[in-house]
Amino acid sequence: MISPNLTLGSHQFTAPNGITFNYLIRGQGPLVIFQSVGWGPSMHMYTNSMKELEEGFTVLYFEGRGSGGSSRPSADEMSTRVMGSDLDSLRIHLGQEKLRLLGHSNGGAIVLAYAEDFPDKVEKLVLINHELQGFSSDNSATYAAARQDHPVYGPALKNIYKLMQQPPSTDDEFAEVLHSVLPYYMHDTNKTSLLADALQGGSLSVWNFVNQQRCDRDLKFSAVEGLSKVQAQTLVINGRDDGVCSEAAARKVADELGSKAELVLIEEAGHVPWLEKPIEFFSSVKKFLSS
Repeated sequence: MISPNLTLGSHQFTAPNGITFNYLIRGQGPLVIFQSVGWGPSMHMYTNSMKELEEGFTVLYFEGRGSGGSSRPSADEMSTRVMGSDLDSLRIHLGQEKLRLLGHSNGGAIVLAYAEDFPDKVEKLVLINHELQGFSSDNSATYAAARQDHPVYGPALKNIYKLMQQPPSTDDEFAEVLHSVLPYYMHDTNKTSLLADALQGGSLSVWNFVNQQRCDRDLKFSAVEGLSKVQAQTLVINGRDDGVCSEAAARKVADELGSKAELVLIEEAGHVPWLEKPIEFFSSVKKFLSS
C-alpha cells in the first residue's frame, strides 16, 4: 500500500523544528525528489518544465523554508546548509531509508549539503549547474567582461549587479527585476521566453533572497571540504555556457568524487540546460536515475 504521504497531489507536513513544508507529487515510477532553490522562487520553475522527468519517475517537488507554500523560520535560520537538513525531515516524513535527490543551481548546493551531512541517506544525487560553496574561480568575472557590452547580456548584467547591491523591498519589485536579468542565464538569448514561461504561476520571496544571502555570508560553509563524505552515486550535469555556476565547479566535484561521479557537459546551453537542450539533458538524467 502506498503511504498517504506519497500519493499524487499537493501535501504539507510540519517538521519537528516547527516549519510547515509544502511539496507536490506527480508522475509514475521510482521516487525522486527535486529540491527547489532557497533564494525565493517557488517550485513552479521546475513543475512547469520538468514534466518529461515525470514520464518515468514519481517526482516530488520540495519547496524550501520560506518559499511558496512552506512557512518561514527565524531570519537567522536560512542558510543553504540548514536547508539541506530539512531534507532529512522530509525523508522521515515519507518513511524512506534513502533518497534520490536532484537540485539545480542553489538547489544543487542544498542537496549536496545534505549528501555531505547525511551521507548514508542518499542513494543517488543529480547536480544541475550547481553552486559549490567554498569554491572560487574566475568564471563570473570572465563572463561579465565578455558580456558587458552585449546589447542583451549587458543590460541584464547591470540589473544583476543592482539586485545584489540593492535588493528590492517588495516581492513585486523583486519579480520585475528578476525578469529583467533572465537573458543572462541563457546561451541563446532568443530562448529567454522559455525561462520566463517556466516561472509563470509561481511566487517570489525577497525575504528569502535577503536572508539566505546574509546567512550564507555570516555562516560560511565549504562544500568543497565535505566532498570526501559523499557516498552517493552522483551525476554532475552542466550547460557549458553558464555565466553564473561554472563548469570549473562541476569538474571539481566530479574530480573529487572520482568513480562515484559522472560528468556531463552540454554544449550550447547555459544555466538551464533542460530548456535549451532538452533531449541531451533528459536522456542523461533518466539514464543515470534508471541505472
